Amino acid sequence: VQDKRGESQPFLKQIWAIMRRRSKTEMHIWGLCWLLLLAASAVSAFAATPSPPASIRNIVVTGGNKGQGLALCDRILAENEDTRVLMCSRNLQRGQDAADKLRRDLEERGIATSLDDDVDRIEVIQLDVTSEESVASAAACVQDILQASSGDGSGSLYGVVSNAGILWGYPLSELMGVCATGVRRVCDAFLPMLQDDGRLIVVSSGLGPLMHGYSSKERQSAMMNPSCTWEGTLMPIIEELLDAYESSTDEDRPKAFESIGFPGGPFADSAPDFHHYGLSKMVADAYMKVLAQFHPNLRINSCDPGLVYTDLILRMPRYEGMSREETNGAQTPHEGVEAAMRLLFDDNAGKDSESGKFYAMSKDKKELLHSDIDKMPNK
Repeated sequence: VQDKRGESQPFLKQIWAIMRRRSKTEMHIWGLCWLLLLAASAVSAFAATPSPPASIRNIVVTGGNKGQGLALCDRILAENEDTRVLMCSRNLQRGQDAADKLRRDLEERGIATSLDDDVDRIEVIQLDVTSEESVASAAACVQDILQASSGDGSGSLYGVVSNAGILWGYPLSELMGVCATGVRRVCDAFLPMLQDDGRLIVVSSGLGPLMHGYSSKERQSAMMNPSCTWEGTLMPIIEELLDAYESSTDEDRPKAFESIGFPGGPFADSAPDFHHYGLSKMVADAYMKVLAQFHPNLRINSCDPGLVYTDLILRMPRYEGMSREETNGAQTPHEGVEAAMRLLFDDNAGKDSESGKFYAMSKDKKELLHSDIDKMPNK
């Protein structure tokens, strides 16, 4: 701005010169305008300040660094842009390597790996389901992430998928430690962080309901009874099963299990690994049902992925060394997580009276079916 002599003058100095020539009334109006201008500037600056996203759907996936767990993380992020995955891995380095590869794969497909405010959509958490200390540490880490991203400390989880598992060639104690007691640890640690109507999914197996059905009527009644609890019902069952396993030889073990009400049908002799694995899943399903009973505001369910081509089945003599095509029917990991995806994101799935159930996809993979934990859904 120039004066009458053509010389430049500071803008504020000129404003002051103009205001001095005005009446008091005009001065008051000018002052009010300045106050409004300053207020608008403050509001504009506040609005421009980055704030946490209004609603991130945070989902914990255990065993998320490989196989079905990794496929589930991929599909969650690829198919739902408002999600963040808390990928849990027993080995932190393997988890970080899996997350890095997943980020690259998603970006190559044009899928964002961070939210608008630079929140990473993949967080890696070290978690060993067989260790109380590890699960507690992982839960504390997740709680910190949720509080930091919410801004006001009120962050919550949208879903928890208890996916970590082992299958073939393990003693019953390890199977129970991962597939039953490990499931309880994960559920108990993360359930309190779930939002209202949150999802808790236990990745189970059709062998769970099968072994439940082979069990004696007395045992079935105990696991299905509304009074069933972990401490009073399920933990004593695990202890009895472990005692029968450890006090018997391979040859007489089927009779030992039968004597306490847990025969394995044809699997007891022909495929004892399936019998033992099924028993661990049977207990996990029963605990899932207990939790659903006590938390009607949540959607708590088990699901059977079916036969999926991962390192779990490649340990089995029947499939060792085979390609997926040679297995005659094994699904890809991405196909195998369809039931879990439906339970996570289908608005009508697994709620109210259909919570606390066992789910599986129909044979044509089009429909999500359910039953109680004592039998497989009728496909």
